[in-house]
Amino acid sequence: MSDALDEIAELEELRRQAEQLSRRFAAGDRAAVESSAWDSHEVVRIALGIDGRIDAVEVLPGWRRHMTTDQLGAAIVEAADEAAHRRSEAWAYGVSQAATDDADARLPEQPSPVPAPTDPVDESSINYARSLLYVLRDSFARLDDLESETERLALSSSTTSDADGRVRVTLNGEQLSAVNFDESWLRSADARQLGAAVIDAIQQAYADRADPALLQNSWPYNELARMTGDPAQLLANLGLALRQAPRSE
Repeated sequence: MSDALDEIAELEELRRQAEQLSRRFAAGDRAAVESSAWDSHEVVRIALGIDGRIDAVEVLPGWRRHMTTDQLGAAIVEAADEAAHRRSEAWAYGVSQAATDDADARLPEQPSPVPAPTDPVDESSINYARSLLYVLRDSFARLDDLESETERLALSSSTTSDADGRVRVTLNGEQLSAVNFDESWLRSADARQLGAAVIDAIQQAYADRADPALLQNSWPYNELARMTGDPAQLLANLGLALRQAPRSE
C-alpha cells in the first residue's frame, strides 16, 4: 500500500507542477491576445488570433501613394513579423508576471485547498494512478521525438493560392514568408479586395498544413489528453478529494 501511496504523492506533485505551468501559459495567452502591427510604411495592418495565426489583413486605402505594387507583398510579411514579435513579447511578459504572482501567493498564512487522498485509497484508484504514471513516463520519454517532429514542421515550406488564384502566399512553418499577386488583378483591386484575398490565401495555407498524423495525436499523448482532460474526473479517479489545508497557529 505504501508504494501505491508514494506513486499517488508523486502524481500529485506532477499535477501541481502541470497546473502551475498551465496557469502561467494561460496568463501568457491572455496577455498576447489581439496582437497586431503595421508595416513600416503604415499601409498594412496584420492582426493575430488567440492561436497566434493571422486572422485579419487590412490594407490602407490609397496605399499606392506610399509604395509601388511590387513592394506590397514585402510590406504584408513585415507587418506579420512585427505582429508575431509583439505577441511573443506580450506572452513572455504574461508568463513572467504569473510566475511572480505564484511566488507571492505561497505564504504560510494563506493556505490553499490541496488535494488529499480519501481514506482508504481503493484498489481502482491505485491502478488508475499507476496507469497515469506509466503514460506520463512514456510521454516524457518521447519528448525528443515530439521536438524533432515540431522542428520538421517549423522548417517545412508550402505555397498556397486563394480560391481565385489572385494571391499566392508561402509559409515557412507557421510563419508567413512571401506574398505574391497576379499583376493584372493587383492593378485594379481596391484595398478591401486585397485584404480579403490575402487572408483567404493565408487561411487556405493553414488548412493545407493540417496533419492528422502528428505525433501529439498518437500514443501516449492522446491517452494522456483523455485521462487528464477533465480535472474533476481525474481527481475522482485518483481517489483524491479537495480539502482545506489546516491553518497554522
